[in-house]
Formats: sequence, structure tokens, C-alpha cells
Amino acid sequence: MLELHELQVFLVAAETENFSEAGRLLQISQPAVSGQIQALENRLATQLFDRVGRSIKLNEVGEALVPLVRNLLKEAQHVEEFVALRQGTVIGRLMVGCSTSAGKYILPQIMARFLEAYPDVRIHCEVGSRGDFIDRLVAGEIDITISNLRVPRRAIEYQPFANDLVVLIVPADHPWAGASSLKPAELVEYPLVLREPSSGTVITLSRGLAAHDMSLDMLKSRLTLWNTEAIVQAVACGIGPAFVSRVAARPPLAEGIVVEVPVEGLRLIQRLYIARPTGFRATEAQTAFWEFVFAPENQDLRQILT
Repeated sequence: MLELHELQVFLVAAETENFSEAGRLLQISQPAVSGQIQALENRLATQLFDRVGRSIKLNEVGEALVPLVRNLLKEAQHVEEFVALRQGTVIGRLMVGCSTSAGKYILPQIMARFLEAYPDVRIHCEVGSRGDFIDRLVAGEIDITISNLRVPRRAIEYQPFANDLVVLIVPADHPWAGASSLKPAELVEYPLVLREPSSGTVITLSRGLAAHDMSLDMLKSRLTLWNTEAIVQAVACGIGPAFVSRVAARPPLAEGIVVEVPVEGLRLIQRLYIARPTGFRATEAQTAFWEFVFAPENQDLRQILT
């Protein structure tokens, strides 16, 4: 008879391909992870990982088992949730992936209020590059995403979530700091600090420039950073101007370390979307969170960025 706990350990180990990291996420020791995996392999009479020294890698059998285990654990979760719901309680684990701005400036307030209403739901949230969030939604690895990424897929439902205003900030001693506004053509005069090309900020900027017959290639780049907060700090240190989410720049703007400079005809709005997979039966926790976010009394939580 298969043990659900062994399957849970296997799935986390398969996703991390690192027993120590799996132990950290599961809050158990690395030897305990190894023991659970060994027990499962003995139960199935087959190896699931190739082991080379301290490194592990899923073998062919292990890779084939991952989607089956994921579905089995979801069904087991549905059983637990059904019983709890009959008793008037929503339980379960909610996996959320979100962009930096949403994760830092929106999600904490949402989670605080949500957990007041649903204290028995356990939330695991990944904040950072939107990267493979959509693929992981389709695969059922993540329950909810909040980002500016909207890739048309039949198995995903998207809803507008919030608007994130992207603005130009400059060091307080920069020549642009005293300007009431700039024309788009003036942006080529000084090198900028930019996000990586695949970031939502850069894509939004590129679309805005195109409306003025300009392209990103026309801008000079002094430094590329893959993190909004790092860019804000770079501007504050005097490295150069940058386009960033306004909410991320609020602290140094308030302190006068950096200055926001309007660009004529260039209003950059980055729309954030909340998404969920439709190829799987929704868990009670996922449904509760989705309905909570769109409840009229929680509308204020989606206006933090604007």
C-alpha cells in the first residue's frame, strides 16, 4: 500500500532534485527525506532517482511517475477538503506564484486578510521572475499566479487584477532632475539602468516607445539588473535614470533621493493578471482565494499599486 507522505516527499524531491532542499521545504531532515525515498523505491521495487555522489536526478521511471503522483495527491487533498467543508472549514495548501511588484506590495496585505478568514489554509508563495509560471500552472504545480504575463492557453483563466504604473526616476543630482517633463526623444541623451529584456517593465516601455516611433535599441544602457529593488537602489546611488514600478520607488521618492520625471505622451501602465488553471478540478483553497480576491469588500487590496 502506498503511503501518501512518501509520495509527498517524492514529489518535492523530484521538483528540487536535491534532498537537502526538499528537507528544508518539508521541514524535515535530509536523512529523513532519503529514508522516505528509499522506502518508496523499496515499495515500488524500482529506483526513481539516479544517484551520482551527492547529486540526484530523476530517472525515466521517476519522471513518468511525477504527474501521476501530483494528480493522486490532489485527489487526496480533495477528499480532506470535502470532509472539512462538510464541517464548515476550508483547509488545504495553496501554491501561488507572483511577480516582484505583486509579491512585495500587494500579496502581503491580501494574505493577511485571507488568512484571517481562512486560518486553516497553508500558503506557499514564490515571488520573483514570472519565468515558467504559466507552464507550471498548466502542469498543476501552481494554483494561482499574479503577474503581467498573459499567454493565451485553453487551460488557463485570466482576469485583470491591478494596474502597475511604470515611471522614470532619476538621481536627485541628475541633469533631468530639475526638468518639469521630458520629450521621448530626449531619453537617448543619457544612459539608463534597465531591467532584463524579458521583464514586464521593459516590454511595457518598448510598447510605449513604439507609439512615438522609437525602440529600445535607441536607448543607451549603462547597467542591466534583474530586480526592481536593485534598480531603484542603483538610481539612488547615482548610476543613472531608470523606468520602474512607481510603488517600488515610493521610499526614495519620499526621501528626495530620487526624482520622478514625467515623459510627455508616455504613460506606461503595466496590467497585472491573476490566473488559475482550468484543466484540473479546483481545490477548495484555490476557489476560496479566487472568490476572496474578487469580493467587493476586498477591492481596495487591488488598488495598492495605482
